[in-house]
Amino acid sequence: MSHGVMALGVTAVCLAGNVWYLPAYVDLRAGQDRPRSRRAAAVGVLTGWGSAALAALLLLTPVPLTAVAVVAATGAAAVGSLGVVGRLRRVRERRETAAFTAALAPG
Repeated sequence: MSHGVMALGVTAVCLAGNVWYLPAYVDLRAGQDRPRSRRAAAVGVLTGWGSAALAALLLLTPVPLTAVAVVAATGAAAVGSLGVVGRLRRVRERRETAAFTAALAPG
């Protein structure tokens, strides 16, 4: 399969992925109005789609497929790391909320 066909496929997937990266972008733009865990997850989403778009661009250049695979693997590792960070922050936020609720409960 030629690089152009693969680039076209990745580009089509990236364009269809707007249901994920547009809300993530909105979460980042909202700033302090969103919890830190949600912003970390949004950064992960944007990193993943950005690395996919970069891979599509690299497929249009005369670079070997190993370079494209390295970009994709690096993006996947970054997304995984940011997902873990978001999950840990969410757990911490839930504990804080539970502690505040317990402190406010009568008796």
